[in-house]
Amino acid sequence: MLYQYRLTGGLVEVVSKHGDGVLMCVDSQDEVLYIEESDLTPHLEATNEKIRTEERLTAELEAEGVRPAKPTTRETFPVDVRININTASARQIADALPGVGLKTARDIKDLQTSMAGEKFQNLDQLKAIKRVDWEEIFKENLVRVE
Repeated sequence: MLYQYRLTGGLVEVVSKHGDGVLMCVDSQDEVLYIEESDLTPHLEATNEKIRTEERLTAELEAEGVRPAKPTTRETFPVDVRININTASARQIADALPGVGLKTARDIKDLQTSMAGEKFQNLDQLKAIKRVDWEEIFKENLVRVE
C-alpha cells in the first residue's frame, strides 16, 4: 500500500513498524524515512497504479528470462505529476497553481532560497506566503516538496 506523507505531499511505501506509531518507509527514490503513522494517508489510486506497473514489468522480465523477475521500487512507483515546489521555476509555479501569478511565484522561490538547504522541508512552510490560498491548493493535491 502506498501512502501520502502529509508534511511533504510525497508518496511512500511502509516497510516496517518501529516503536509506538513510527513507521519505516521508502519513497520513490528508495530513500528511507521514519514517519509517524498519523502523518500518512492511504493513497489507493497510486497503490493500484504501482500494482499494475509491477505486474507489467514482472511479465516483461519473465519473458526475457530474468530470474527472479522483481522490478525495483524506482521502476514501480507511480510518476508524480504534482508540481515539486523545490525544483520548479517561478514560471512553472505560476502556470501550475491557480491564483498564483509570476510575482507571487518569484516570492515563493525567494522564500525557498532563504530556507536551510535552500529548499522547503514541508508544505506548511509555504504558508508564509500569505497571498495564496494554500489550504485549497493542498486540498486539491497540486503541490509537493522533496
